[in-house]
Formats: sequence, structure tokens, C-alpha cells
Amino acid sequence: MVSREQHLKQVSELIRTFADPCKGIIYHYTSAKGFQDIIESGEIWLTNTEFVNDTIECRTLQEENNLFGIDDLSFNRYIKKWWDNFLRDRDRSNNYYITSFSKIPDSLEQWRAYGNICIGFEAQRLKKNGFSLYECVYSKEEIKRWIIEKAKAEEWVLDEPDRTRNFTGKDGVATTSYEDGRDGAAFDLIFNASIKLKHSCYSNEKEIRLLAVSSHDWGWESKYPFLFDKNPPIHFRPHPAYKVPVPYVKFFIPDNTEEQCDPSKDYTGKTELQIKEEKREKEKEQKRSLLPIQEVWVGPMPHKEETKLACEILLRERGYKDAQTKLSEIPYRGF
Repeated sequence: MVSREQHLKQVSELIRTFADPCKGIIYHYTSAKGFQDIIESGEIWLTNTEFVNDTIECRTLQEENNLFGIDDLSFNRYIKKWWDNFLRDRDRSNNYYITSFSKIPDSLEQWRAYGNICIGFEAQRLKKNGFSLYECVYSKEEIKRWIIEKAKAEEWVLDEPDRTRNFTGKDGVATTSYEDGRDGAAFDLIFNASIKLKHSCYSNEKEIRLLAVSSHDWGWESKYPFLFDKNPPIHFRPHPAYKVPVPYVKFFIPDNTEEQCDPSKDYTGKTELQIKEEKREKEKEQKRSLLPIQEVWVGPMPHKEETKLACEILLRERGYKDAQTKLSEIPYRGF
């Protein structure tokens, strides 16, 4: 029998096989004002998914009731269990925050939709505690292949047998719990799939999304505030369409070693509101390092040369001396 530490290490290796590589440069299309705000603040803002353009963002997979046949996942009971749970208990969470990137620069479709500046970031350096990158897929066939491929990974075969516990829940239903990390890994796999799948009409965008989870209602879990250590603080900004403050969270790179989640942190006597306010104050005080910007594209528009020069001066003045500035060659007037 392996030790608990060895077991958890093996499970961590399993979960790593679910991660998308997301290497190289990925591109964020934005307005000139958005570009200026990103450069001057050193922050990327992730919007709550209830307020983005795609009305079923992060919920597309829930519409696929017939994705798997009755025996398609029988070879991996952990994943079959969590897929069945996923279909039975629809995820109504509104705690997801995203910002979108593309694998392609200089896209006419995205210039038209999102703005006239495109910022290229080094993807690997956008990953940090509480924030993850996901490469989108755009069909149920593709997400089905992805789930089955990951479900067959050799890392599922660990060095100890399954440990199960049978009990009767509050609803009187007999339940089997698999008490090893593979159960949690299976949940993680289905969660990743739900974030990756996007409606096929967006397929030309070749999206890679940066996602964070931040709960605005801790519920019964408020008794265990350390569970929310990874949740970035929630902020609000005006929105021209909704006419109400829209929630968002901030991604930035701290200028020193990031504090890790500490389950032993003392929250004694503090309310949920006090803890959240402390997190916002700590975030405000944290100095920002430069974002991993590699290049900036100026899209089709009048006065491209002047815009390119303005971008170059702003980048240099804020420390981005190595970022290249490029002009789109797409023959489109842009007005």
C-alpha cells in the first residue's frame, strides 16, 4: 500500500495530463482604450461569464445529453460517475470569470468584432495560482474524443487498489464513494471539458481562454474560509449595455513570490465580508510586474502609422522595450 503522499503525487500527475499545452504566443483583441488600460495597470480583467457575448458561455456541454452511450464510459467508472452527476445536477454556477485570446493574429473577423489593437502574450506565463488556460473546441464530436482520450490515460492506473465506502445519503439513496484521488481527478476532467466546449458558430476565433473561479456567496462553506484562498477578489466596472456594475477579477503578475494557499491561516472571528475586504486590500497593495507581452498589432484603421508610433512610445515608457509592434496588412478601411 502506497503512502497518502505518494498517492496524491500520482493523482497530481494524472490531473496534469488534462491540461492544455497552450504554448507560444496568444492574442487578445481589444480597443485602443483597452490596450492603454492593460499597459498602464499591468492587469488583464476577466469578466463574469454571465455578462459576455456568448449567452451559453461555459454551459455548452450541459446541452449535450446524448454525448455518450450507456456503455461508452464503462471502462472508467470514476468518469462515468461524474458525467452522470454532471447531467443530473446542472451547473448553475455564476462564479466563472474569463478573458479570451486567439491563436491567430491579424484576423479581419476579430478586428471587426473586438477592436483595432491585438496584444500578443506568452501563453505559459499567463498561468498562475487560481488562473488556468483552456483551448476551446467547437463540436460535440471533438469534446467526446478529448474526454475518452483523457479517460484512457495510463496515469489512471495507480499503485493501490480502489477504496470504496458505501453509505446511505440524507435522501435515503444508497451511494458508493470512491475514496481515492481518482474521484477528484474525474471531477476535474469533466469540469475542464465543460470549460473547453464552445458553440460552433465561434469556431473561427480559435479561442484560448483564461479562467478563474471566484465565489460571491460562500454559503455553508463560509465556515471554512481557507477553501476560498485561491479566489481572486471581485471588482465592478460600468457596462454600456447592461447599465449596471459588471463583476470582474484581475489577473496580474506580482513582483515577488506569490503567496501560496495556507489552510492554517487564522480566520478566527472574522466575517466573510471582512475576509473579502482584506483580500481586496492586499491585492491593491501588491506591486505588479510587467505582463508577458511579446508583440502588439495595429489593425486596419485610418492613421495606422501614427497609431503604431503611439503604441511604441506607450510600451517603451511602461517598460515593454522588447515588445514588437506590427501593422496589419489586411486591405480594409476599418471605419
